[in-house]
Amino acid sequence: MDDQTNPAPPTWEDRVVPSIVVVASEFSSRDELTAAIERRFGADYSVVSLDGSGVLREQLDASRPIAIALAPISGADFSALNLVGVLEPGARRIAVVGVGDTSVAQALSQALTLGQVDYYVGQPWASPEEELYPVLSEALRVWVDEQQLRFEKVTIVAEPERSRGVGLATLLTRNGVTTRLLGCDSPEGIDLLTGPLEGVALPAVRLWDGRTLAAPTEAALAEALGAHTSPTAAEYDVAIVGAGPAGLAAAIYASSEGLATVTVEASAVGGQAGTSAHIRNYLGFPWGVRGADLAHSAGRQSEQLGGEIVVTRTAVTLAADGGRHVLTLSSGDVVLARSVILAGGVSYQRSGIGTVDALVGHGVFYGAAAGEAAAMAGLNVAIMGGGNSAGQAAAHLASAGAHVTMLIRGDSINKSMSDYLVQQLEGTPNVSIRTRVQVVDALGEGQLTGLVLADPTGARGLLETSAFFIFIGARPSTDWLRDVVDLDDHGFVLTGRDGATWLETSMAGVFAAGDIRAGSIKRVAAAVGEGSTASMMAREHLLMST
Repeated sequence: MDDQTNPAPPTWEDRVVPSIVVVASEFSSRDELTAAIERRFGADYSVVSLDGSGVLREQLDASRPIAIALAPISGADFSALNLVGVLEPGARRIAVVGVGDTSVAQALSQALTLGQVDYYVGQPWASPEEELYPVLSEALRVWVDEQQLRFEKVTIVAEPERSRGVGLATLLTRNGVTTRLLGCDSPEGIDLLTGPLEGVALPAVRLWDGRTLAAPTEAALAEALGAHTSPTAAEYDVAIVGAGPAGLAAAIYASSEGLATVTVEASAVGGQAGTSAHIRNYLGFPWGVRGADLAHSAGRQSEQLGGEIVVTRTAVTLAADGGRHVLTLSSGDVVLARSVILAGGVSYQRSGIGTVDALVGHGVFYGAAAGEAAAMAGLNVAIMGGGNSAGQAAAHLASAGAHVTMLIRGDSINKSMSDYLVQQLEGTPNVSIRTRVQVVDALGEGQLTGLVLADPTGARGLLETSAFFIFIGARPSTDWLRDVVDLDDHGFVLTGRDGATWLETSMAGVFAAGDIRAGSIKRVAAAVGEGSTASMMAREHLLMST
């Protein structure tokens, strides 16, 4: 094909060269920072040295984007970095702190909590390899991932009023596959449908290597991208249902012990945690970690240790067969395993409001949707829910430039949300929190335009909004386990009863970990701990039953 019908994708060299800006009034400090950054990053970035916020404003008004801004701080003066946040929200901000200067500790901690600073480094150093380069590299990695060109592996052209294309794009995005979704009536969509995708049924899919798929199922699309959608072995030592933090931790530890391990995941590796924009309270990540990054790394780690991950499949039945367990998948495949770990997590409850659910995919979203954040800049966005997932979504959408209104049925978010998130949201000017309200209706023909809210007195009011993210509670994915293992009244799996080990269910050799388990702590670190512990308990079970 010629370049007109098969244009070359944009390259790194095609972009406008971004800047790394050092703002400092003291010449010696500014000169040392600038020289060190120039040596390492000068080939790919324009390194700019500025004296004061006034010059910084002129720099930010220029067309060249700013990737990183560094500024030495003393006391609680974050004015230069605050200005960057106002004028260029996508830039990463790094505070440079004098080594041993404890006077800034409290102000720095507050700035990190409120999202006014993304990272900090100490100065002076014997070598910039000590502090400066590692932090700069991490900041640039995140900035490039969010703000710059990425190699698009999949292009989907779909009918705008249909959800199939949105579903395929969401599946790929949540699994770390860079995807572009086009409407069939858009100029780019029309060009593709009259060119390389001519005659291909919608949603039409074009892969990076030129292959095309006509209205593929999720499984067919996953297979085309090289993923496993069926188990490959006749029998496994451990079968894990769910690839959230608990399931991935179980897979990593079981595989590292030499156990033949398969993990079955219905949608996205990472589970609900994979949708979190910023997890700040997970061990070992001083700057926080994006849920998608954590999920991607854990999934890759599991596979490198020999674990197998089967995607786009759900478990539909579980039965004991002597010393083995028989797990049937939605595809009809049967997994034979000597032990099973249930780590299917939870799914968000539906609102029960017909007009709201009718607009799912057309302005209404259940749970976080990282792929939508960039499109929300400048829009009014509503979030229902008062837990950590809702708070993280609000912070992420606000950082992308949306005007966020959180809708809380109770009288406070303090009871259900981590303190660091409460502080961050209360200090974010484009986030407002409305308590003691509930949504009773949604407005819009084919696209959300507003929500009708009611207070405890029954008085109603209109909230104009273009998007509505719902986090109103979660239910475990355990309907298929009824009459198989003991569940509580809400459907969570009961463990540790009648002499069983504390993560073992009522069926011998079947364990539960993470949010699916009754009494679990709904935090990523707790899920990881339970998953790794469950894998060790499964190993002990296998040794005892040999």
